[in-house]
Amino acid sequence: MSRRRAVLLGVGAAVLIFLLADAFIAPPAHDVHSPGGIPAKVMFFESDQNVWWDPTPPSQSLADMKCGAPSRATTCDASVVATDFPNLTQTPQTLYLVWAHCSDWSGHGEITPWDGSNIEYVPSSRQLVIHCYRAKPWLYAHRYLYGVAGTGRWALLSVSTAGIGTGTITILEDDHLEHLVGDQTDEYQLATATIS
Repeated sequence: MSRRRAVLLGVGAAVLIFLLADAFIAPPAHDVHSPGGIPAKVMFFESDQNVWWDPTPPSQSLADMKCGAPSRATTCDASVVATDFPNLTQTPQTLYLVWAHCSDWSGHGEITPWDGSNIEYVPSSRQLVIHCYRAKPWLYAHRYLYGVAGTGRWALLSVSTAGIGTGTITILEDDHLEHLVGDQTDEYQLATATIS
């Protein structure tokens, strides 16, 4: 066998091994970072059987956030919130945002169980980005669901606005599927908010 043929076979085998690894092996899951992004200081207050958060526009006032409770006909008041969430108080330089978490199912087929999420602020574009991430190979067994399914409970996020500055910000969710080579990203706007 000639030396050139041996080199070509070796290179071909390496390429084949790399392609098989990319097709069937998922990289380790990790936080996603936007260029210039700064990790946001966030506290989560999850809905539970006593109090659940209703989708409400983001606000710097905790009083603007809506919630429900089985003991109330329509909405819950500050005393119910204080009982169930003693660490949740109105604080300066805070944006309150109700979020449905990373959605595992979009209503049209494949289920995507997310590995995690992280939140950061990107000063250059004035965006608060919620990254939902999952690491997976290109070829995997899909899980599908058709019809109607219950949604997860909403969470109230308390986001520090220290360092954001006044003005309007855009709040985005970035659904990020990471592969060994060639990541996939879907980004969509959740809301806008004015920081005063």
